[in-house]
Amino acid sequence: MKKTIVFLALLLMAISVQARPPNWDNSYLSLDGGVGTSLALVDGFSAGLYVEPKFGISPRFMVGSKNGIHYSWEDGENTDNIIIMETQLYFRWNFLRLGPSHNPANIFVQGGFGLLGAFRGNDVHMSRASILADVTAGITIPISASWHIEPTISGGFPFLGGLAVTIGRKFSLPRRAINQVIREIVYEYEYVEILREIPPVEIISRVLISQVEYIIFAPDIAVFNQALDHDAQSLNELVINHVAQSLRENSDFHIRIEGHANPVTHAPGEIEELSALSEARANAVARLLRERGVAEEQIVVIALGGTRTVAAEADHDHWNMNRRVELIMVQLETN
Repeated sequence: MKKTIVFLALLLMAISVQARPPNWDNSYLSLDGGVGTSLALVDGFSAGLYVEPKFGISPRFMVGSKNGIHYSWEDGENTDNIIIMETQLYFRWNFLRLGPSHNPANIFVQGGFGLLGAFRGNDVHMSRASILADVTAGITIPISASWHIEPTISGGFPFLGGLAVTIGRKFSLPRRAINQVIREIVYEYEYVEILREIPPVEIISRVLISQVEYIIFAPDIAVFNQALDHDAQSLNELVINHVAQSLRENSDFHIRIEGHANPVTHAPGEIEELSALSEARANAVARLLRERGVAEEQIVVIALGGTRTVAAEADHDHWNMNRRVELIMVQLETN
């Protein structure tokens, strides 16, 4: 048994190495619930309820937890009904994706391990616990940007086979808050490297993050406020004017202008196009700041393409946040 578990763990590690690394722009939480029936530990069937929280670490891979309670009955007369509870952790591979890239149907296989407890009537001596292992195949059918249905078929030990249907909802991660925490941890060192000539690195003792602002752009456009609604244009103007005023009034402040874009296909050709688009957006914002009196030496422009999105691929309603220029105000604390 131990050799089997070690082998499966090594196999999962090998698959993970071959897969694309976890991509935070595609990560999300999903909570599913549903019903099913199984050929269980007894000569009969069971009807059950399932709850499945799971986490999408990329378009292809997920980890999750399957939890169920079954009411099982044996064939024959004068037999006590059995309550069965199960819990397991599983790893899922979406090996075939069909439909639009932002919200496809996924055909998947998954494997899981866990524990199962069976309780016969009120007699605790007739209860038993068992290791649980199964393999499941199914399809995720989107019914909206957030909701989906998953019919599945499974087999393993001690459940010999089963069918289930669940309905679930995807929840985007609080990515902006997570990114802010990451900035507080790593940006001090990143900025020292990027801003090492403003002023020279030997006199920089610390970088202080003062504020983070956003400028939103329309799809496939690098022109400021073009093809946006009035509210978005007004907000962009407020951000530009506020940042420009802060920089003019504080010569020790510097601005890191990060251009971003929204990936759709993740193809190599698209990645190159998004890099150029994000650079053009960042430069457009830099020009606006210069026109408003910000000194050239206070500005650093970075193009990040589609590598740091804030709205998940499943969160189609908020994709506009991926088409942004991020304005990160920093203050260099010198000796």
